[in-house]
Amino acid sequence: MPNLFPLTSESQTPTTLLILTATTTILTLKLSQYIFNALFTKAQPKILRGPATTVLPFLTQEEKDKLPYPPDAYPGARDVDSPYGSTRVYEWGPEGGRKVLFVHGITTACLPLGPIANMLADRGCRVMLFDCWGRGYSDAPTGLPYDSRLYTTQILLTITSSPLSWTTSPGFSLIGYSLGGGISAAFASVFPDMIRSLILLTPTGLIRAERTRSQRRLLAVISMLPEWIVERFVKRKLQTPMFPGEEKGVWYNELMNVDRSGEEIAPVSRKYPGITVIEAQRWQIRAHEGFFTSFMSTGRHAPYANEHETWKRLGLRKDTILIVTATKDPIVNPDELKEDATEVVGEERLEWALIDGAHDIPVTHPKKIVAAVLRFWKM
Repeated sequence: MPNLFPLTSESQTPTTLLILTATTTILTLKLSQYIFNALFTKAQPKILRGPATTVLPFLTQEEKDKLPYPPDAYPGARDVDSPYGSTRVYEWGPEGGRKVLFVHGITTACLPLGPIANMLADRGCRVMLFDCWGRGYSDAPTGLPYDSRLYTTQILLTITSSPLSWTTSPGFSLIGYSLGGGISAAFASVFPDMIRSLILLTPTGLIRAERTRSQRRLLAVISMLPEWIVERFVKRKLQTPMFPGEEKGVWYNELMNVDRSGEEIAPVSRKYPGITVIEAQRWQIRAHEGFFTSFMSTGRHAPYANEHETWKRLGLRKDTILIVTATKDPIVNPDELKEDATEVVGEERLEWALIDGAHDIPVTHPKKIVAAVLRFWKM
């Protein structure tokens, strides 16, 4: 049998030796890590509890009110238990109004969608927000991939916890933002009769492969590193603001004259107008024992790209889908999304709204989004 990997003196170039050395080092580290975990690491519990269990019971009401994400940031708060853990849900608005469920993105709790939810409730809608697994006050199940199946289960747990029926005709409207858009598309593709209308705000799902290549390479590299190193790096990176002025609230932008011209930044919570998404995110990273687990698994398994089959099923809907994009979005390119979604879903099934802003338009341009939604609903 011929030697498939000859290592003659001629083949041992500096580059080859460097690659072999690096590969051997990484494999040795992974083997050492595996042995250490097998001998000394306790088995991970099936559920990593969120701050609703690990933090809130030990605080006074005054301390709760001062949290970056107060537990009563929105009306109608409840915690829904299940075999996967507890889900934090908020539900308010007229009981007879159009039912609207919101699904948020990967790093935050439901806070970025608060301004839109409040405005739609003002217009007579019955709105529902929830924190996805491992975010905000929701627990983080372990041993499961954080993919569309797990998030679909959470949506079903959420809506069936309501004292009202959300699953019977005419169903409910589903609004998904960023990764929540990809999750919402997946849910609507398998439960089409349950969805009265589908609205996607800067959604993932069809992000082109070349735009995620570096992220995939990074995931492949860090998967070979000890978990404590990866956790420290990820948590530090996620505490960096993505957009100008995001670190502070509305009051700071006005006081320091931060240039977000043309934007209409609204408080994420009317009861606590001083809280901000980035500060709540930082607190969540520190306080939630399951955040890192949920974030990393979501990064590996959630519907970011290559969801063409899912989106094709959306083209079978009898109604149209509203997609809202942003001109300066560094994550979801509006032109590429429009081209790819039109090809996959069909032009006749899509309605578009383009807003001059970045990926955080639910916070910076909620009025424009609500106006587009109400036009779409003919309200």
